[in-house]
Amino acid sequence: MSVNWRTICSLGVISALLVLPAPAAGQDADELAKQTQNPVASLISVPLQGNWDFGLGDRDAVGTLLNVQPVMPFGISKDTNIILRIIMPLASQPAPDGTARLNGLGDIVATAFFSPAKSGRIIWGVGPVFLLPAATNSSLGSEKLGIGPSVVALAQPGPWTAGILFNQIWSVSGANDRDDVNSTYLQPFLNYNLGGGLSAGVSVEASANWEADETWTAPLLFNISKVTLLGKRPVSFALAAGPTIANPEAGASWRFRLAATFLFPR
Repeated sequence: MSVNWRTICSLGVISALLVLPAPAAGQDADELAKQTQNPVASLISVPLQGNWDFGLGDRDAVGTLLNVQPVMPFGISKDTNIILRIIMPLASQPAPDGTARLNGLGDIVATAFFSPAKSGRIIWGVGPVFLLPAATNSSLGSEKLGIGPSVVALAQPGPWTAGILFNQIWSVSGANDRDDVNSTYLQPFLNYNLGGGLSAGVSVEASANWEADETWTAPLLFNISKVTLLGKRPVSFALAAGPTIANPEAGASWRFRLAATFLFPR
């Protein structure tokens, strides 16, 4: 894969975050675990999420996807935070004819959630989501600029975290010989914190392409995660796996995931 300015910028964001100072000693692992389950927490984090999709196409091939997902909260007033969430996908997918693999950076998705600085029983955020045509291979992206709304809502009673994340993207500009983008993402999630930074949960990551005949793709993922220290840096390690309960005919039958989230508490 050739390296271009988009890849360099992505790596620059990661490097800048990873050199932030370590948190003070004694940070509570259980509290950090709950914050990692809250998409609008006031917590800087850098998740590195590796996904393996099995059963793609007629050859039952395997596709891999590394999502780099920095999260950066900012206080814009005493009452309101803005949380920037960026997803930069690095993909290696089997080509449709089965003779090669398609490797490179895919389109970037960036979300800006506006959220109350002090939340009540229901924690929420709302804001715009952007699709940025950053793919280094035209087969890995849409060649379209997109925009739409995004909403997240959750509650964290006791050891539980339950919530839902939604966004909708429509293309507004881009290559006129490519299909328009009209996509929905819906992620309900449920986690139970077992203590000591250990948690278990389940989520559905459903995406719909309303321009396609076979609309929905929806992996059902069962996960377990643990917050621990890597040197002086708190890190959340996670493992997840599960079947794809809705998918196109050539889609994956199940997904396996390994993830490490570097945490930077304030």
